[in-house]
Amino acid sequence: MVKERENRIDLIRGLSLLLIFVGHSNFSFSEGFQHSRGFSDASELFVLMAGISAALAYYPRTGIVDLRSLLGKPLLRARKIYAVHVALLLALVGLFSIGLASDLPVFAQASVTLGLTGFWIDPLGSLASIFLLRYMPGNFDILPMYVILIACVPFFLYFHDRRPLLLFGVSVLVWLGAGFGHVNFVNTALPEGHWYFDPLSWQMIFLIGLTVGVRIRTGRPPLPYNRLLFVAAASFCVVAIPVNILFHFHFAEPPSQWLYRAMTSKTNDGILRLVNAVAILYVLWNIDAIRRMANAAVLQPICVIGRHSMPVFVTGLLLSDLMTVTMALERSLTIPEQILLMAAGLLLQLVVGQYLEARKTVSPRSRLQAAQSGTQHAGTLAPPAHIAN
Repeated sequence: MVKERENRIDLIRGLSLLLIFVGHSNFSFSEGFQHSRGFSDASELFVLMAGISAALAYYPRTGIVDLRSLLGKPLLRARKIYAVHVALLLALVGLFSIGLASDLPVFAQASVTLGLTGFWIDPLGSLASIFLLRYMPGNFDILPMYVILIACVPFFLYFHDRRPLLLFGVSVLVWLGAGFGHVNFVNTALPEGHWYFDPLSWQMIFLIGLTVGVRIRTGRPPLPYNRLLFVAAASFCVVAIPVNILFHFHFAEPPSQWLYRAMTSKTNDGILRLVNAVAILYVLWNIDAIRRMANAAVLQPICVIGRHSMPVFVTGLLLSDLMTVTMALERSLTIPEQILLMAAGLLLQLVVGQYLEARKTVSPRSRLQAAQSGTQHAGTLAPPAHIAN
C-alpha cells in the first residue's frame, strides 16, 4: 500500500516561505507583520519543517540506522546548498562590482543597504571569507545554517536511534551555552561580527522537527492529540501575540529587559520563540480543517512551493533584497505601491513553484515512472517522495 504525501508539511512550509519574504522585504509594514504572530515567526516553522523533511528523506526504510550508510545523501545535499550559497554571493558581488565601476548611484546606495560596502575594503580577504562562510551580508547566513544542520543529520539520526536522551541532553546544553555564552561563528560582513542565525542555537528546533519526522517515517503519531495540551498550546499562541506587540513596540516594558531579550533572541532562538513555534505546529497539526485545507485544490500552489522550497527560498531571498533596496531609494513608496510590489513578489514565487512542478511532471523519467505505475498498479496514486529542501 502506497501512503499519500503529507500535504500539511508542504502547506506549512509554503506559507512560511511567503511569510519570510514579506518579513525580510523591509516594507513599512514588514516589522509589524513579523511581530503580529507572537514571539516566533515563519523562520522557526520553516526550520521545523526542514527537520521533518530531513527525517522523511534520510531515515532508512528498513529502520536500521547505520552511520556509514547515512553519510552520503545528507552530505551531498549540504554540499549542493553550500555551492548555491557561494554562487549567489559571488553573483551578487560581481553584479555590484560592475554597477559601482559604472558609477551608477543606485548601486552605491544598494551596497550600503545590503551591507556590501565592507567587501571592497579587502576584496581578496572577503572573497576567501565567502568560501569559508565568514562573509555573509544581510540574510545570506540562512543557507550556511542549513549546510551545517543537514551535514549533522546522519549523526542526529544515529544517536536518536541509539541514545535519544543523550542526544537531546547535549542539544539542550549546546543551545543554552550558545545563548547565554554568546557562542557563535564569525561573520565579518555584519556589524555584530557573528552569524545572525546561530546554528549552535537553531540546531535545537531542527532536532525537534527531525524527531517529529522520524515518528511520521516509522508510522507513529507525530504529535498525538491531548485536549489539555492542545488548549495550553492554543492559549500560549493567542496570548503571545498581544504580549509580543506590547513589548516589542514599547507600549509596555517587560519586568526584565535583559531576560526578555534573551528569551526572544532570534539569533539564539530564545525559549519563548522556540516554545511558540512548537505550540503553533502542535495546534495546526491537530486541527482537522488544516489537514483538509492542505488537500484542497485551491491551496495546492502553496503546497507546490513547499515541495520546491530550496529554489523558491532562493528566489524569495533575492526578491526580498531587491525590495529592501527599492525601499531605501530617495522616493518613498506609498502603501498601495508597496502592496503591489509585495503581491508581485509573492506571485513570482508561486510561478517559480508551478514551473518546477511542471518540469518535474513532464521529465522523461517521470513519464516512464508514471507509465510503469499505470501499467502495474492501475488506479493507485504514487506520490512523490519527500526530499529535504
